[in-house]
Parts: sequence; C-alpha cells; structure tokens
Amino acid sequence: MPNRDARHHSLDDAEDQLLDAMRTSDVDTLDALIADELEFTLPDGSTIGKQADLDSHRSGATRFERITEVSRRTVESDGSGTTETVVDAVILWAGERIETSLTYARLWQKVDGHWQVISGSATPHSGR
Repeated sequence: MPNRDARHHSLDDAEDQLLDAMRTSDVDTLDALIADELEFTLPDGSTIGKQADLDSHRSGATRFERITEVSRRTVESDGSGTTETVVDAVILWAGERIETSLTYARLWQKVDGHWQVISGSATPHSGR
C-alpha cells in the first residue's frame, strides 16, 4: 500500500506531478514539489539549488519539448522514498536542442505533510 501524504498523494503521484510540471515549466507546481534545500546534480556534474532550477524554467532557459517515461522504480519507507525514472527527452537548454535519454534519481521526503524532492540527479541513460 503506497504511503500517502496529507493530500492523499502517493510518491508515484508526486513523481507524475513533477514530470508534468517539468513538461510545461509550471513554476508554481515545481515550487511546491521541490524542497527549499534541494541539491540537484545535472548531467554535466554541476549542482543547482531550488531557486536556480525555478529561475531556469521561469526564464525559458530550460524548456522540455518532450519527456516520455520509459521506466520507473519507486521505493518508499515511512516519510521518505526514492524514485528512479528513465525518460526519453527533448530539452531546449541555453538555446540548444538536445535529444537524450536520462535517468532521474530523486530522494523524496514528506515536508510539512507533502512529498518534496530534497536531492537528486539527472544522468545520461545508457542501459538501452
């Protein structure tokens, strides 16, 4: 039985919402799903925080033309969990169009009763 948050969302529901928000650069939803202390490692090895991620979506510097989920593995425990989601994506980043397969690994925690990403990474996926 999935561990639900105060809004009755499972961790998979939260991951779905995050992917949808990334697809549309929905900054309000991203803001609600990302913890203030986020540390996220990008495919190039650099690390960004919540504000930089939101600003990138808000300004249009990062935009997803397409994100198609290929697979997902979710592990939950009391109040926390991890998702590992493989996607095929087309990303418009800093004026460049990038077609790629990525693995998003995220650590989630219930913050004030709601699922939020507290850390994660995006790495090139080579397993196909």
